[in-house]
Amino acid sequence: MKQKYVLILLALLLSGCQSSLLKINPLDQSESDTQYTIHRAAMLLPLSGTSEKVGESLQNAALLSKLERPNDGLSLHFYDTKGTPDGTQEALNEALMNNPDLIIGPVFSSEVKTVASESPNVPVISFTSDTTAVTPDVFTMGLLIPVQVNRMVQFACDSGKRNLAVIGPENKTGEIVMNTLAEAIKTCPDMVLKKVSLYDPKTINLDPAVSKIAPPFIDSRKKNLTEEEKYQLSLPPAERIDFDALFIYEEGAKAQQLASLLAYYDVTPSAVDFYGLAVLKQIQDKNLEGAYFPDMPQEKWLEFEKKYQTVFGQKPHPLASFGYDAVSLASYLSMINAYEKITDPIGYTGINGRFRFLTNGTNQRLLEVYRIQKKGTYQKMSSAPLYYEDVPVSTFNFF
Repeated sequence: MKQKYVLILLALLLSGCQSSLLKINPLDQSESDTQYTIHRAAMLLPLSGTSEKVGESLQNAALLSKLERPNDGLSLHFYDTKGTPDGTQEALNEALMNNPDLIIGPVFSSEVKTVASESPNVPVISFTSDTTAVTPDVFTMGLLIPVQVNRMVQFACDSGKRNLAVIGPENKTGEIVMNTLAEAIKTCPDMVLKKVSLYDPKTINLDPAVSKIAPPFIDSRKKNLTEEEKYQLSLPPAERIDFDALFIYEEGAKAQQLASLLAYYDVTPSAVDFYGLAVLKQIQDKNLEGAYFPDMPQEKWLEFEKKYQTVFGQKPHPLASFGYDAVSLASYLSMINAYEKITDPIGYTGINGRFRFLTNGTNQRLLEVYRIQKKGTYQKMSSAPLYYEDVPVSTFNFF
């Protein structure tokens, strides 16, 4: 009943809007009498429990997408995973009883692994960022670490950087980053991995890790400096650093701690280019001003955010746009009655820019590069590529 009332409320709200919701589908059927075979999409979301707000935002975004395509033949149904593997199992069982043509969700890695373990005989479009959770039949729309690393290596290469240093925790993220870097630098002529400093993610003392890649600290106040120390102090910081790009894959307070310690050794974004993952944009720290990070194109997201806030009176969760795009894609696939097109190599364009699913369940997104400015602002430094290198056309499927 709650879903019914939500749909009615949305219909009333949207009827009062002067402009339509975000249009990313040139095949929009809202003013057409064309009828399609009914296809069922089951959406597995945490609609209760500690992650209820995430699920609610994804549900709202899904309904916005569906209301823009009332005649697409897609029947959308929601199932509560409660944000847990057990809740996901129950939601999946209920959904499969209704014979869906497609499953959208769930959100979290453990939930996605639960779905994958059941091997449902329909495509699954999840939202996890964990590449180990996906399979050839369970895809993800999440922003993946390998995609981000590849974009930053490409940007560094195009910027003339050839000597790369890396610092970060020795964990699952680190393994993904290092494996991706090892392959990515092969695509850049003469690029080498100059220095690597990995540390125990549980450590609270990051100084040993920083000193491993930073130039030796010289106290200019010390008496009786050697001639070599005097010479080193006379050099600009950039000339005392034997790498021209530093990749940091840390987040939160530890990223700030790393930046502070690096600055102590004169390793700053003004001396050497800093690169990181998209999580860097969440950190406001003067020692990271000037650092670069990848992200999905923002233009359509800003439009979506405005429309969402107009309808629901609050800002959407960052994952909400994935929900909108997933339902838009489901709508498109149902209209053409071809779910095998989900891995079309030319890809799709949605709120979060251009993306495509690979046959192993992961995805590739065409990302922009931003530079951190003062007071939490960012500047776009590089637009997303126009096409994938193995498909040299700038044409994409639109929803």
